[in-house]
Amino acid sequence: MECVPEKPAEAGSVLLVVDDYPENLISMQALLQRPDWHILTAASGVEALDMLLRHEVDLVLLDVQMPVMDGFEVARLMRGSQRTRFTPIIFLTANAQSRDAVLEGYACGAVDYLLKPFDSQILKPKVQALLEHQSNARALRRLSRDLEIAQAFNASVLENAAEGILVVNEDGRIRFANPAISRLLKVSVAGLEGVPLLDFLQKPHVPDWYESAIYHGYQRGETYRVHDAILRSAHDQLLPVTLSCAPLSGQQHAMVVTVLDMSEVCHLHQQLELQAITDSLTGLLNRRGFQRAVDALLMRDDVDAQLRVLLYLDLDGFKRINDSLGHEVGDHALSWVSEQLEQCARPGDILGRIGGDEFTLLLNVDEPQEAAQIAEQLIERIAVHQLIQGLDVSLGVSIGIAVYPGGGTGLETLMRAADAAMYEAKRAGRQQYRFYDALISTQALLSPVHWK
Repeated sequence: MECVPEKPAEAGSVLLVVDDYPENLISMQALLQRPDWHILTAASGVEALDMLLRHEVDLVLLDVQMPVMDGFEVARLMRGSQRTRFTPIIFLTANAQSRDAVLEGYACGAVDYLLKPFDSQILKPKVQALLEHQSNARALRRLSRDLEIAQAFNASVLENAAEGILVVNEDGRIRFANPAISRLLKVSVAGLEGVPLLDFLQKPHVPDWYESAIYHGYQRGETYRVHDAILRSAHDQLLPVTLSCAPLSGQQHAMVVTVLDMSEVCHLHQQLELQAITDSLTGLLNRRGFQRAVDALLMRDDVDAQLRVLLYLDLDGFKRINDSLGHEVGDHALSWVSEQLEQCARPGDILGRIGGDEFTLLLNVDEPQEAAQIAEQLIERIAVHQLIQGLDVSLGVSIGIAVYPGGGTGLETLMRAADAAMYEAKRAGRQQYRFYDALISTQALLSPVHWK
């Protein structure tokens, strides 16, 4: 197992001189004496390999002829190690080598041969040149490792980013896509490459890329944002998103498009909107929801020939139930009434609870008599008389009916008319209905709308 190399305390390059003669080691230390060079020595091949395991060596000066393990074998073992395979080696020899021996040395990884005795004016420049080369090579490998780490980090960020990220060329075609946008659009990463961004952009509608605000922002070097964009997935699913399109610097000729999925936010917004127009007890439209639905209907340009008739319902006997039996029983009674109303309402009718024990129902009918028949059904269904917890309970409903536009040109006046007609029904004995007519028109116009 390889040891972690130890760097010497002093700064500079580390040289390892390997020779089986001590006097040669002393001589080399003297020749190579420099403040910025740290000289290590080894008297055998085995000792040299041990030193290489414990130190980060920049250059090895290696004697060829040594007992037990010669220089060639040491060089081959060095080249077999991942850590020392690039460490430069200068072979040292006292004898002129044959051509085959020289070639064998170079094959083992030597970068040069030097004959003993050494001339310091030749030795030092060669060592200096090799050390500079080794320093540059190490810096390059370190830079390459740093670059690989940075690339791996960036790739990991892009792979794991929750937001969709696209790199779009200046011609509008996708150059890069991360997994998040791939999942959102239901298209593989490879399948997105080269595809025009506009193929997925539903809103804003952009007929021509070069005329788009996205491209114009890119041309000006500005970030273009769209907070209410819609993308269309490969499965034709419409996706509400926020887009941020920022030009890339340099010569990239592209922009990075960040895509934030707003589906959850839109769903939450829809839920909040629904809660704002829904009565929490009965699930019917509340006052705001009923008013919004009726106003939208009355303002439509394509209103058909049918009449719009408003029924204003006020429960008879509910206050006694609520006061005597408690709010829980009262809430149960209101929920039960709402169920009866829903069963009588037809598709296209608008039903709401506008407060307390008051309900409204807007009908589409061919003639007023249909509204009268429905009012009779409601009175019959809601009429209850029974003994609850020892209390003789009676529940019924009084209904006022106003026809649009005769009873009013808008919801407010229509409500006034139906409310006045409802009070006429109560004065007539309760649990019956009355149509708004000219006899009660003055009262209706002067009375406030009972929005509770």
